[in-house]
Formats: sequence, structure tokens, C-alpha cells
Amino acid sequence: MSEYLQTVFEKFELRVRKGYYYTEDGLWTSVDDPRIRVGVTDYLQRTGGDVAFVDLVKPGSTVQKRTEIGTLETAKTTVSLLSPVSGTVEEVNGMLLEKPELVNSDPYGEGWLIILTPHSLEDDLKMLMSADDYFQLMLKKLETEHKKPEPK
Repeated sequence: MSEYLQTVFEKFELRVRKGYYYTEDGLWTSVDDPRIRVGVTDYLQRTGGDVAFVDLVKPGSTVQKRTEIGTLETAKTTVSLLSPVSGTVEEVNGMLLEKPELVNSDPYGEGWLIILTPHSLEDDLKMLMSADDYFQLMLKKLETEHKKPEPK
């Protein structure tokens, strides 16, 4: 059984990792008590384009839910990354300084962004989406954002 929900859209295979929590704006959270790991979803990295630079908050920083923890710069755009939970940043993925493309090649693995010690994990998790819910949202976004115009 796969650890991902997946679909193929145009030429892309898009995946959502089961057992993770998600924000509407494309970040995932995995719980490894007492800490959590945060990264970018497959959908966000595909629609954002090839990541050229990642700028993240410093370890030791305290972040609030929905405040910026960093940015991703691509050829197309700069994406603001908003924390899915409140907490203290314990670690940032230093590999992304040298290899920002890890966000594209392995968004649920080596392309993770930060590790936090959460302040109120149970409350914050209630505000996040399940993998199934995020997968449905992703499908709706694909349908609306990439709808082909009706022939006249």
C-alpha cells in the first residue's frame, strides 16, 4: 500500500503524503513527538517552479502560527512560507543553502525546511488539514487553475 495519495495531471504526478498535516497554502507538518518537521508540498513546489534559493528563519527563533518562516525563490516567483504551528525553531535544513533543488526533487524527504518544538501542538493540529482533505483541495485547485477554456 502506498504512503501517498497521488494523481497525474497533464505530465506531472502529484503526491500527498499520508499521515501528515497540511495548510491550505501548501506546507506539510509531520509530528515526531515532541518536535515537528515542516516542509513544502509536492503541489506547491510543482506550481511554484524550480527553487533557486531558500531563505529560512534562524534556529532559536520563536514563530507564531501563520507568520513567515522563510521564502522560496524560483524563476517564476517568490513564495512566502507561513508556519503551520507556533513554536521555537530548533533546526533549519542547512542542505538547502547549497542544494535548494532538494525542495523540488524530494519535498517530503531531504527537502524539508525546519524542525520546531511546538507551543500548543494539539490546538494547532486541529486547524490543519488531513492528507485526504488536502488532496481534495489540491484536485479542486488543479481543476480551477488549469481549466481549459470552453470552445466557442
